Amino acid sequence: MNPVHDHDIQNKSALILCAAPEWDSRLAVQQAEKADLVICADGGYLRAVSAGIVPHVLMGDFDSCEIEQVQDLNKIVYPVRKDDTDLILALRYAAEQGCKRAVVLGCFGGRLDHTVGNLQSIAFGWKLGLHVTLMDFRNRAFPVGAGTTVIPQEKDCYISFFCLGEPCEGITYQGLSYPLTDAVLKADYPLGVSNEFIEDKAVVSLKKGLLLCIISKK
Repeated sequence: MNPVHDHDIQNKSALILCAAPEWDSRLAVQQAEKADLVICADGGYLRAVSAGIVPHVLMGDFDSCEIEQVQDLNKIVYPVRKDDTDLILALRYAAEQGCKRAVVLGCFGGRLDHTVGNLQSIAFGWKLGLHVTLMDFRNRAFPVGAGTTVIPQEKDCYISFFCLGEPCEGITYQGLSYPLTDAVLKADYPLGVSNEFIEDKAVVSLKKGLLLCIISKK
């Protein structure tokens, strides 16, 4: 396995590897090369092994990865009965280490409740000052906060926006097939689903709230 080199992780990025079925080892290696801190959330360690990645730390309750498999590695063990998921624990740790961005792999597929919980973790990370991106070979999910955000065009992709929590108010976006002007998105109606780029970038303005943006390959 190729070790990930240590860097000064203050104000840098983390890669968090989880154990959900949707997995791409090449993507994991690419992201590990960019990250300053690599964290395995429980069974994510087995994913790391499959990709030849040596993490800086393992954490979780180890209900999906036998602790005997990780005896010689830096690890933080938590009880099985707890409020935090293993991903939430990893996000807390990344924020405590000074990371401002985190990419999460192995977070889609399998149990639907885990997928929903993982998507909710984007909002949790935002409150910690951590910009969290969930990713697999086809999808990328990330937060868009108040202000103006420019999203570069991605070819042959859909782009969708959802309310992540309280109603999102004052939404205006340009450069997309279905524009909005000073609109409101709520959690009970998917008005922002399945849009498409028509320009080289989308410009999204938001007055209040937190949007979940999902970009998916067609």
